[in-house]
Amino acid sequence: MDESNTHPASLPPDEELVEVKKPASLLIAQFFLFPLIIIGICVGIFLFFGYLTYDQRTPTEYLSDIRLGADTQRWQAAWELSNLVTSNPKKVKTPEFIENLIAAYKDSPDEDIRVRSYLARILGELKDPLAVPVLLAGLEREENLKAKDWSKSGTFSIWRPTVSEIANDLVQSQMNTLIALGSIGDNAAVPGVLEQVKNRDSYVRNIAVYVSGVLGDQRAVEVVRPLLNDSREDIRLNAALALAQLGDSEGAELLMKVLDRAYVDSLPDFIPDQRTALMVNAVKTLAKLKYETAFEKIRVLSENDPAPAVRSAALEALNNWSR
Repeated sequence: MDESNTHPASLPPDEELVEVKKPASLLIAQFFLFPLIIIGICVGIFLFFGYLTYDQRTPTEYLSDIRLGADTQRWQAAWELSNLVTSNPKKVKTPEFIENLIAAYKDSPDEDIRVRSYLARILGELKDPLAVPVLLAGLEREENLKAKDWSKSGTFSIWRPTVSEIANDLVQSQMNTLIALGSIGDNAAVPGVLEQVKNRDSYVRNIAVYVSGVLGDQRAVEVVRPLLNDSREDIRLNAALALAQLGDSEGAELLMKVLDRAYVDSLPDFIPDQRTALMVNAVKTLAKLKYETAFEKIRVLSENDPAPAVRSAALEALNNWSR
């Protein structure tokens, strides 16, 4: 046996071994950039084919589904049409479309509560006074339907809501209808809206009080004043705001509390945007009344309140105070 072949190959000393490292840029590309590129390509393909198959339906087609479609198809079409109109009201605001929309609202079956709720929202966006009579009738219709025994109703086919869900839908429909009437701004709605100020449901009552101020009709003053003593704080505040919009200072001292940031932040069930809106409205209405006690508090808000919208409203109020 040749011993020359049995000796191990000589290796360099340890200190001469050098680790070969990949450049950092190559590692980043390998583990992050390339996967992102692949994901981007996959998303692009998905969006491309999604665009090719996207159902670009017209408002008239949605309206046809609302009037002739199946149970679930009707309310879904109403919801999609509501989103479409909200994004671009001018696109559909033609006399013919509004006439057909009003007819769809008026002719919808009792069970189409959600359909009417979305259609009311659409009619509010379009702001056509022709919708006022049918919306007022809708308020009464939903109120009458609250007394119906829905547990025995067999008219729902695929979608069968619970009695509790139906009750919530009826309230939501009334709220959307009231907001639509406020958005349209026709004083022909005033008597019907004031009737809802007395509604047993606190949510409906609250919106009705708010809309009474928006419509700006003096007939609302005597009806809204008793709501300053309502059991719900949000209704009391809305009543004070509505009266101030109508030039009545009966609720001004209540609004003075709203100029206190600590008080507003302590209100339950209010999100930050709602707290800001409440303070802005209080500043504007107290300034409209030229309520002298509020001047110094508004000045402090213009300098120190953390919300830019509140500071801006306060500055504007101070600038217009002497005019």
